[in-house]
Amino acid sequence: MQLRFNIDEIIETEIYYGYYTIYILGGSFVKPNPDFYIQIVNMETKEEIKLTERFLKTTDYKFWKKALRFYDFQINEYGKFRISAHNYEDIEARKSMLEIFSIPLSTYHLLLSLHPLINPIPKGTNNVEILIE
Repeated sequence: MQLRFNIDEIIETEIYYGYYTIYILGGSFVKPNPDFYIQIVNMETKEEIKLTERFLKTTDYKFWKKALRFYDFQINEYGKFRISAHNYEDIEARKSMLEIFSIPLSTYHLLLSLHPLINPIPKGTNNVEILIE
């Protein structure tokens, strides 16, 4: 099962039992607000699914976008779930972790990061998506 939606959407879907991973699409380095979290609630039992945040957040490509593996979770029984992200308003998605340093590690990287066609991740949540698989 693959489920893809924008970070500001609240979705309701049926999920079968199994082990799932939550990716944040939009960049290889995502710096969320410390209060940021994703909530998955079983709509019948009102039970909240426990998410495990990844210590080492690996990157991958999903749907031709950079994806950061952020959470893992397990569903023990089939049900209908509500999935939502909270406190996502000031999330930053960047192509590289090197862009967060005020002193560039190289002049070449500085020039590439300033070029608008090479580094086109606009700020805001329109380009940040969540993928569950």
